[in-house]
Amino acid sequence: MATLTQISPTQELSQPAGRQVATRSVFDFLLLGFMLVNLAMALEAAQWSPGLDKLFIITSIAVVAGALIAISDFSPLFSLVYTVITGAAAILYGLAGLATGVVTGREAVYQIVDRTIAWVEAIVASQASADTLVFVLLLAILLWLLSFNAAWAYFRDGRKWQTILPTGLAMLINLYYAPRDLKAYFILYLIAAMLLLVRATLAQRQTQWRRAHIHFPVDIGFDVMRDSIIFILFVVTVSWVLPTALAGDNQNMVNPLEDPWQQVKTEWNKLFSTLNYGEGSGVSPTVVFTASHPLGGARNISNTPVMDVQTTLNRYYQASLMDSYSSQSWELRNTVNINLVTDYHVPSPSYAARRQITQRVTMRQTTNVLMGAPMITGVDIPADARVIPQGLTPEEALAAETIGASEQALVISHALIQPGESYTITSSISFATESQLRSDSTQYAPDIIARYLQLPDTVPQRVYDLAEKIATGYNNPYDIAKAVETYVRSYPYNDQIPGPSPGQDAADYFLFEEKQGYCDYYATSMAVMLRHLGIPARLAQGYATGEYDPFTNSYRLTEKDAHAWVEVFFPTYGWIQFEPTSSEPVIERQAGAVEPPEPGGRASAVERDQPKEEERNIPEPKDLQPQGKSPDSLLRLSRASVGRFLLALGLVGLLIIGLMLRRVMRAPQSKRKLRTHKAPQAFIDGLWTRLLWWGRRLDVPVPPSLTPREQATAFAQALPQVSDDVSILAQLYARGKYSQHPLQEDELSEAQFAWLKLRSQFIRAWVDKRLQVFHRFRFWLR
Repeated sequence: MATLTQISPTQELSQPAGRQVATRSVFDFLLLGFMLVNLAMALEAAQWSPGLDKLFIITSIAVVAGALIAISDFSPLFSLVYTVITGAAAILYGLAGLATGVVTGREAVYQIVDRTIAWVEAIVASQASADTLVFVLLLAILLWLLSFNAAWAYFRDGRKWQTILPTGLAMLINLYYAPRDLKAYFILYLIAAMLLLVRATLAQRQTQWRRAHIHFPVDIGFDVMRDSIIFILFVVTVSWVLPTALAGDNQNMVNPLEDPWQQVKTEWNKLFSTLNYGEGSGVSPTVVFTASHPLGGARNISNTPVMDVQTTLNRYYQASLMDSYSSQSWELRNTVNINLVTDYHVPSPSYAARRQITQRVTMRQTTNVLMGAPMITGVDIPADARVIPQGLTPEEALAAETIGASEQALVISHALIQPGESYTITSSISFATESQLRSDSTQYAPDIIARYLQLPDTVPQRVYDLAEKIATGYNNPYDIAKAVETYVRSYPYNDQIPGPSPGQDAADYFLFEEKQGYCDYYATSMAVMLRHLGIPARLAQGYATGEYDPFTNSYRLTEKDAHAWVEVFFPTYGWIQFEPTSSEPVIERQAGAVEPPEPGGRASAVERDQPKEEERNIPEPKDLQPQGKSPDSLLRLSRASVGRFLLALGLVGLLIIGLMLRRVMRAPQSKRKLRTHKAPQAFIDGLWTRLLWWGRRLDVPVPPSLTPREQATAFAQALPQVSDDVSILAQLYARGKYSQHPLQEDELSEAQFAWLKLRSQFIRAWVDKRLQVFHRFRFWLR
């Protein structure tokens, strides 16, 4: 049975004016710790980037450190300095494992600092960042501040809402934007938060009852918590099963805030463009793919290998699709999150003139974003997907309980794929001919119009005027798209452009001011102009075709193959790729003959023309995993062994430190061998100097003007438990200092024995005075 803390009137009156000290038990500490650690686990489960598993230990240390400083008597200024120093040490220690290369502890810290400075310099230069370490670092700092604030507000000030609301806000943001279903973590947070509210309210009521001299049962806390748990579980269960009838109304309420929030997200994605793709054990990628794609300045990418692909047809390799344009970024919005393992098989849209191919991808960098030729239809490893339902407008997609055929716009593996690991991915490739595309229908479904003709109000009119001028004389979407593609390709390629200024439209910047750029700007300009002309278009990002390696029967893709292109929608044939970037070859299609449509407007799926794209007779790929362990596996194994050794070494060190502290804290039961090589007087003087040092630490009035006996009396008045041993040491000190005869060995041994007992008592008194652990935790441990 739990017993709540009791505060005597003397304790209440002794607190400083204006400060309300919370009365809590160990149960409150566990609830608070669980609430905050649950947030860290929710962030890790979202898999925004590698390294988030480090947040668990950092948050745990923060909760303990914050609670200790909150229940102490240290001033707020000292507590602030304490949390800054402790937090910096804990965060740097926790994130040291994210440093790349073979580095020591100090070198790892230096690398974290250097990469943070490089990130700041990139942001100042208006460039997008490509380092996940800084994102994890900032999350660690945020969790440390949240933990310290929660512990301080709850244990020092008794402010219950300040304790739970910041954590709840962070939990909601993570829940809303995470590509995974994290509702279970939010339910656990609600339970912990509501229990903390009950505990805090009960403690406040108990304090009021004591002041009013109202008697109440000692075990009232047990009854209140039992009933509260039953009620909270009932409320959570009812909230879980009730339908969200007001979902549509709530959406309308937040619409006025949509545009400002989009600007905030655009700036955020410039700071962190790496949240679904990260560094691994060895190779740290500089090209990242997420659900948001900022249009920034110069990009610097290397020839570092990214992946090897075994396939019968070398195509673009899609990482993500973008459907919403905001003048300075593209974003994938209004999708449905699907677990490809536990939910169901997502059927792909049915389009004509397509054929399914299989690709075996072997990664050379760490990733959790799965890539394959457009359009992706399935993978052979556990993964989640952000899908675009066919036939549902963005608003309908968000409110739908079930979906049908859908496009997989972003596929994220449940586990990070390390260098050397492989997966198989299938795609549905289009072989539609120019004749088929040129004669296709222009009757677009409402969901296509709502999603893929969107344009912001910030696009200048001269961009639209240029689009209309280019389209003059053409009477079908395919020829218009080819005309726009040809015009955009006339601009020179340059990946070292400074990028648009804040608030400037990227297409206007490329077409009329800079007049040069790289794939992001070519594709953006073409998509924007096509959308204005009423032709559904979107931006896709991933990798262009790599170089064929006959020795491995695969295509090697490097970071320099990172690419963005345009996809245009044709109702019968689906999404068709176009290449507006001047540095890439134009996609050539067979002219062919028009294939008669089937009843209902669909064309036959039989292909009458062979594709003109490069196709090789490559045997079906086999498992690329080598027999035995690869060098990458051996490297990870050796690092894991070193990590386990260091962990074991650290635990042994902590055990040794604990045993030493235990020995110091325990008063000796008998005299020990005399430990001195000094003259008798120097030895006794040293013990007395230590005694006076402890007196100053414990606020004992021992000015130098007092005699040893008077100083011993001052100790006895301040700390009665040490009076006997201090008297013995004072007598021996006075005798050794003022007597003509030096102290004998048995007298020095007696002084040492008295001092060893005093030392343990002084340490306990200091801990009790500064942290007040004993008289507060004795109720916690009931």
